[in-house]
Amino acid sequence: MLIKRFLENKNVLGEKSTKNPYKTNKKERFLYIKMIKSLIESVLMILKKPVVLLAGIVFILIDFIFRYVVEDQAIETVFSFLNFSNYPLFELQKMPFQLIASYPSELIFVGLFLIISSVISTMMSVSLANYVFEKNKSITSSIMFSVKNLMKIILLVLFFGLIFVFSAIVLWIVALFAFAAGFLGAIILLLVIVFMGFVLLHFVFVPALIGKGLNIKKAFKESWNFSGKNFFSVILLLIGIALIDFVLSQIYIIILNTDFGENELMIIVEMIFTLIILTYTNIVFPLFYLNKSK
Repeated sequence: MLIKRFLENKNVLGEKSTKNPYKTNKKERFLYIKMIKSLIESVLMILKKPVVLLAGIVFILIDFIFRYVVEDQAIETVFSFLNFSNYPLFELQKMPFQLIASYPSELIFVGLFLIISSVISTMMSVSLANYVFEKNKSITSSIMFSVKNLMKIILLVLFFGLIFVFSAIVLWIVALFAFAAGFLGAIILLLVIVFMGFVLLHFVFVPALIGKGLNIKKAFKESWNFSGKNFFSVILLLIGIALIDFVLSQIYIIILNTDFGENELMIIVEMIFTLIILTYTNIVFPLFYLNKSK
């Protein structure tokens, strides 16, 4: 690298340039500053513009009502069936077929539940991203933007759902091979998981880019290119978000363990913390994209 810089430091005539070939690039020196800036700016935006919480209030209330109205018995039934400790190792290969045969209607119910819940949360992500990108817009206009793009959001959720189902099938097949092959199988399983994580990491900005106004195809392409160019910054960004969300959740747990009074009050406290965590998380991605694009 140093030799390349030295050679590039000469002009066409072979004369030495006044540019220092060993000087560290400013962008290289401050590679992760914009990531930290985005994490801080997200907190400041919530403090300075608490109206941004309105999007979270709307969609969290819709999701809360939806979860309250829908019976969760089918979900508990299906997920209790997925307890791997109930099955000998040689019966794991039969489990998906037994699950489909035993609970077809419950599986359809769970699928619809997950789709609707994902659509609601994605609408929140798109609304907040649109509010960040369109600085002159009101939060209500950004909420309406997600409503107008509802069909696009549904298609996005269905596409991610297909990716999830395909990934689950691949992991199940590889896991069966891993159990049979021993150490080599475990290595292959680990590599497959890492590869899937690598691919999904390139798609984390898709909802934010939908909020920017891109169509689904362009959003996936831009997210892939952007995450590829800023791969390690994106990893650190996700770690930073996880740490801040963890701190907020620990504060909530401390409050929960305190004799705080009525259950209704605790439900309100839980919704407030959920609102802050989700709003913060969804603001960080478009802010990071804006800061990196400058």
